[in-house]
Amino acid sequence: MIVFLENVLSSAHVGAFVKALQNEELYETGSRTAGRLAKTQKQNLQALHAKPEVVRIVQQVREDLLKHSVFQSFAVPAKLGRIMISRYEPGMQYGNHFDDAFIDGVRTDLSFTLFLSQPDSYQGGELELSTPSGSQAIKLPAGCAIVYPSDHLHAVLPVTGGVRLTAVGWVQSRIKSSAQRQLLYELNDAAHGMEDATVSASETLMRLKFVRNNLLRMWAD
Repeated sequence: MIVFLENVLSSAHVGAFVKALQNEELYETGSRTAGRLAKTQKQNLQALHAKPEVVRIVQQVREDLLKHSVFQSFAVPAKLGRIMISRYEPGMQYGNHFDDAFIDGVRTDLSFTLFLSQPDSYQGGELELSTPSGSQAIKLPAGCAIVYPSDHLHAVLPVTGGVRLTAVGWVQSRIKSSAQRQLLYELNDAAHGMEDATVSASETLMRLKFVRNNLLRMWAD
């Protein structure tokens, strides 16, 4: 299951971060942080994690992500692992790859990409996810994020113009099973729907039946 998070960062934070990240001295080649098999696929720049500007940005991303109600409901985070700032300039891309099972000792149940650049400020650079229903090319407004299972094959398509800035990271969930995590998310969403006057009773009932039927599939002999 893939979830989109709206307004993780405020527009003020996005503007300040993009301005700070224009400094070319903040970056090193991205291949230094790639896994052994991904090194040949990764063509980008990575912000140096010890730079004070980068430390402040990463800390703000971490705080705002953990405060986001949809992220908490979907990810049920036990640990939020490494967060990296990635920069893609024209001609750069990240070919098809899988994320490592463990990064810095954190089990990677979920991955996220938080978009910092406005989508009309660069061309190409979509996050391409391979899912059971087919490939999806995703480019979100600045300050918004996508969270997806780390076992999905994914890529960053070539940037043909402008600069693509993102914060990427990994989550170890308290719920190891992706199927169980989805059911908990659906159940929580249905409960909120019962409190929301704009959500119809039939829609809430349908979501509750979805949870019930999938629990039966999961538990029945």
